[in-house]
Amino acid sequence: MAIALLSPTIAKSRAAVINGSTRVVLRLVPELRVEAGEEVQLRALLTILGGVFVVSLIALLVINTSLNQDAFTLQRMKHQMNLVNDERDAILRITATKGSPDALAEAASKLGMVPNGTPSFIDMSNSGK
Repeated sequence: MAIALLSPTIAKSRAAVINGSTRVVLRLVPELRVEAGEEVQLRALLTILGGVFVVSLIALLVINTSLNQDAFTLQRMKHQMNLVNDERDAILRITATKGSPDALAEAASKLGMVPNGTPSFIDMSNSGK
């Protein structure tokens, strides 16, 4: 079907050879005439496509930057969480050390308290008689 459309062009080139022309012109594609308005439209299309491409690249850059910014914030927060956990562990360790029986006995003796040698107990079961 495409060859049938090109047959007038082939016939013209054969006619040029037959007429004794030294120049052989074979044209399989018809001549394209570009008018001034069409070129402007092509430039407009290319400008629009270029603009879309640039805007897409900028959008990808902004998205990537925001994702990386969130990653930096998350890393900073994890670091702060580790510091807080270390401080908490240190406070619990100090509390456990100061709450041990030996440490309590030493602190009591510094305050002037003496240990009771013979403890006495109160029997509450016979208090009603």
